[in-house]
Amino acid sequence: MYQTSENYQSKVYQASTRHLLEIYINDTKISSKYILDCNLTNTLFSNDEFCLGGVTSQAVELKLYKTAIPDTIQSIYIQTGIGEETIPIGYFNIEEISKEDDYTVTLKLLDNMIKFEQNYDGSHLNYPCTLMEVLQDICSKAGVDLGVTSFLNMDNVVSVYDNTLSSRTYISYIAEQAGGFASIGRDGKLYIKTIGQDKAELPLKYFQNFKWGEKFTLTRVKYEDGVQLFEKGNELGNTLYINQNNLYITNQEQIDNIYEKLSGLELYSFEGSSIIDPALDIGDIIIVEGKYIIYQGSSHYIGKFKADISSKIQCKEKEETMIRTPSQSVINRRVQSQIDQEAQKITLLTEKTEQADLSIDTISHSIAELNEEIDGITMTVGETVSKLNNDYLTAEQIEAENNTIKEGLDIIKQQQSKMELTSEGLQVQIDSIWTEGVENVKNTLVRIDQDGIKVSKGEEFSSLLNDTRSVFKII
Repeated sequence: MYQTSENYQSKVYQASTRHLLEIYINDTKISSKYILDCNLTNTLFSNDEFCLGGVTSQAVELKLYKTAIPDTIQSIYIQTGIGEETIPIGYFNIEEISKEDDYTVTLKLLDNMIKFEQNYDGSHLNYPCTLMEVLQDICSKAGVDLGVTSFLNMDNVVSVYDNTLSSRTYISYIAEQAGGFASIGRDGKLYIKTIGQDKAELPLKYFQNFKWGEKFTLTRVKYEDGVQLFEKGNELGNTLYINQNNLYITNQEQIDNIYEKLSGLELYSFEGSSIIDPALDIGDIIIVEGKYIIYQGSSHYIGKFKADISSKIQCKEKEETMIRTPSQSVINRRVQSQIDQEAQKITLLTEKTEQADLSIDTISHSIAELNEEIDGITMTVGETVSKLNNDYLTAEQIEAENNTIKEGLDIIKQQQSKMELTSEGLQVQIDSIWTEGVENVKNTLVRIDQDGIKVSKGEEFSSLLNDTRSVFKII
């Protein structure tokens, strides 16, 4: 909630109070006589389900006289206020311009969240790194300032990136594991916020109409992906389910922290129309007759702002780990490489789809003394990795090492369909792996890309597996 003076707060709901509406295009103020209409929309939840990780974008629709519109629009800034005290609404980008008639134009605007739509390539970061470092890098690449200096679980260390995911998806994962949501502030910066971070009273008498719904009380937080299960709390109230695709949920402590932050949160579903204080932000709590309501919905400028609050809250249903009719993203086989840097082990958590059933296999093998047998060729890797921390090779470095491998070793043919891995008696067979997924996953001396799997240590050993059609994550 934007901080305002006591004088402002004493006037904001008075019937005689008129709010300003000022629009700046390319830093030039548009005369109020050219402003015909202004509507704002901002929703926190999709499908009315209570969940974390929202990456909401505020939308604005402006109707202006055509003569007020310059030939080129580079920036739009909107603010409101009472008297001399102004309140920023925000900075916006043009999404669409439509001509209503010969005299008027409608501008559809979105805030800076739309700048995070592109896929994020985190390959240049020095892994392992913290989630704060990842978020800072995402903002830097998108050209959006980060408005926070801390958030829950921000020091968690990660060693994975997936350049098939959008920056917005990454932000959603980070915000969810922080126990909150992401939004663009009035200053155009990205913020990680907590639901109910600020609260304000709104008397019921200001509502033209209203409708109460069910109460939601959070008593448990649960994450389950078919392999790992982390939960905290009890089933006396409602359960908050964490997105099972969130690649940054890796330990029980994260769930404990989210639970401690949100447990006991009590909200009511509510719909109603009322004049509103434009200083309220999405995700703030409105207190109506002692009951907590999440502020979200739309508002319309009519000399002051009138809001249509739509805060229907229900519990998000559990996502089953056995999926009978999987989506395309689930059909694609995913492999997570979970690196134990001290024990020098890789655990492959393999999800594979067979006859529309998604099952989960766990394959674990030691990096040290790894034996690989492919088409009758058996090779031994002795102490392939001595450490994993802070030692990652670029694609160019790996290629250079491959070029120095002794000439006597034949390159294993491309489009190999099967391989057998043996390590201290453990044999693993992976076959018919579906395509689509992470194109590059790297650790010290292992590279997996669209050409296959390459393992090397100096001039001692090299192997290549092509056409695996796998998706690997290293965490």
